[in-house]
Amino acid sequence: MLSQMPRPRTALGTYGVIHTQELEAGKWRARTLYRFQDGKRRQVERIREGKTSTKAVAALKQALTSIDVPGDSYADVKAAMTVSALADTFLASKLEAGKTIRTIDTYRHQIDKIIRPRLGDLQVSEATPARVQRFITTVTKENGPGAAKGCRSVLSGMFAMAVRNDALKSNPVSAVEGIAKGPSRAASAIPLDQVASFRAAIRADPELQRLDISDLFEFMLFTGCRIGEALALRWSHVNLDKAAVTFAASVSRAKGQGLVLQEHGKTASSSRTITVSTEVVALLRARARNRGDLVFPSMLGNLRDTSNTEADWRLNRDRLGYPGLTSHAFRKTVATALDVGGLSARAIAEYLGHKRPSMTQDVYMSRTTGSDASAAQLHRMFGVNPESGD
Repeated sequence: MLSQMPRPRTALGTYGVIHTQELEAGKWRARTLYRFQDGKRRQVERIREGKTSTKAVAALKQALTSIDVPGDSYADVKAAMTVSALADTFLASKLEAGKTIRTIDTYRHQIDKIIRPRLGDLQVSEATPARVQRFITTVTKENGPGAAKGCRSVLSGMFAMAVRNDALKSNPVSAVEGIAKGPSRAASAIPLDQVASFRAAIRADPELQRLDISDLFEFMLFTGCRIGEALALRWSHVNLDKAAVTFAASVSRAKGQGLVLQEHGKTASSSRTITVSTEVVALLRARARNRGDLVFPSMLGNLRDTSNTEADWRLNRDRLGYPGLTSHAFRKTVATALDVGGLSARAIAEYLGHKRPSMTQDVYMSRTTGSDASAAQLHRMFGVNPESGD
């Protein structure tokens, strides 16, 4: 007697025959056995009212599209979907993960302006290493190395999501060759022997005083903070008695929303408390006499726009003898001063809010942390009163 072949098991994430039953007049139940990602088959059902079972079946099928999607998994990430559709899912996942608005806008700009027009109609399965390499090579030639690196980073994140959801076996970006560096457009540090004269120049300038930029720039010069962190600083995050400042937010301009105060920094390491020098304490005490909620508000007392503040400085820097100097130069100046003072790369990275000391070393050398040594070093190097010569 021939033995019967065993019935093949239902594949993970699929279901069997849908059975329907009219429970009472006009009330239908649709049910099926669904095989979950743990390998077990469980009954799933939906009940709907209607003349026939159509609505109940439709509700059940809709429920089955997302019933087994934990954590970072997205049921709609498939090999047959387009790269453009994958990009939308990727952006949605970053919003859910709490990425900063500025970061999301950067991703969206790279996707909409460069990735969609060239790769958007490809299916995910068609994004081979060769096609991605040609894309990166073209972007490097036409848009520059910076744009190519940004696109490569975004594509790597997108295809990593596809790999995690079994839409791809491997990430095609991992096989792409390195991108040659273009001419550096990074900000330059202020020479340390010119810091005192720079402080004197911005303090004595009536126009910068009127724009309320002098205090802001001195604060950034002594703390090395990002301009968005300085403009988001509130008095509730300042402890003058302990000479401590906490950076835990940032100002950004979001598309369709305007200026927003984000209750987190650029990265996880951006949130930090630092000890500040006596010059910063004196500066903040003077500002505290007429304070609102923000330490460095706009002239109307609201959030101050980082771009507008940079624009105000650009209109005046040539006149003051500092052509090309941006506010980001202050971070490099602080890193350089602390390096000259003998502080470790780790200590400097913590003071600046960098995740990796290697970034501080490569780019700038130019969390709550015991930063007394950093504050003391900046006081020694920058703390000469430019008016008295002390």
